[in-house]
Amino acid sequence: MSVEPALLRRLRLATQRLTPETAAASAEEAARAVCGIQAQDVRAAGLALRCRVPGITRADVDEAKLVRTWTVRGTVHLIAEDDRPWLHALCAPRFGSRFEAMLAKRGGLEIARGMLTSMVDVLEEAPRDRASLLAELGARGHPHLGPYAVNVVIPWAAQQGVVTGLADGRLRAADPPPPIDSDEALATMARRYLAGYGPASAADLASWSGLPVGAARRGLDALGQLDRLDDLLALPGTLEADPPAAPAVRLLPAFDTTMLGYRTREPLLAAEHDKRILPGGGMLRPVVLARGVATATWRLAGSGRRRRLELDWFGRPGAARALAAEARDIGRFLGLEVELAEASASGLPS
Repeated sequence: MSVEPALLRRLRLATQRLTPETAAASAEEAARAVCGIQAQDVRAAGLALRCRVPGITRADVDEAKLVRTWTVRGTVHLIAEDDRPWLHALCAPRFGSRFEAMLAKRGGLEIARGMLTSMVDVLEEAPRDRASLLAELGARGHPHLGPYAVNVVIPWAAQQGVVTGLADGRLRAADPPPPIDSDEALATMARRYLAGYGPASAADLASWSGLPVGAARRGLDALGQLDRLDDLLALPGTLEADPPAAPAVRLLPAFDTTMLGYRTREPLLAAEHDKRILPGGGMLRPVVLARGVATATWRLAGSGRRRRLELDWFGRPGAARALAAEARDIGRFLGLEVELAEASASGLPS
């Protein structure tokens, strides 16, 4: 499959729901469209939904039928509630065993097994954050997991199917999802991935999902012959070959799926700039997309209610007016007053 870079950018931004013409109408629709919003940072997950759902509020996110749990690549995502069965069917066997091995290596597996029933009992009483959950388990006589195992026990419990999370980061008890045939789940993943990330290859699907390339190929094969752009565009839910133009500016949050959904970040980000957004330690920085190309990282500076949007350009700058509008909308979502920092705005095109 060969697609001209500018067209590929437009197609992917459209399927990612990052253009006005393809924006989602709700948090559930947006999360479903991209098979989950990366959610280790609760604020960043909300901002990822802001990019895809015009006018959405934090209350809309918190009230949506979303589940925060560990899915693709063994990382935590906000997913639509009805996507949990097929994602669990594919991800729990693979990543659950990884978390179990990590717990065993860190000396916490038997402690975790011993506290699982109590963990569910505590969370059935009311949702809790991790710290208060572990404190209550300690008060009920369970041994401390230790500083290394404590970071793995909640993902492990989620893979057992009995713990999930809310959009605000708190944990809750959950019923195990109904079983789904693994081949059916794999075909569902392939179809949904192409609809939310395509055009894309088996290597892209494998990189995003954390599944082997062979499994990704089997999933795509279940959909038929998909080695040409025309084939991909013929799938239900994908776009026509003339997608909308890339927005003038989009401020993507940290860990946005657009930057994590493919084997490489090209053509949205030039390869020589990759370390500008992923410097190490697993931290993927917030990114400025200008006409579909990553050209800067951004951050909110200051304290209190008033904040400044500061930019670190490494490519062609975006338009000041569009940047200011995005800054204000981030402020609206976060309940802050955000303005474009004077130093960052200096010399920008209008």
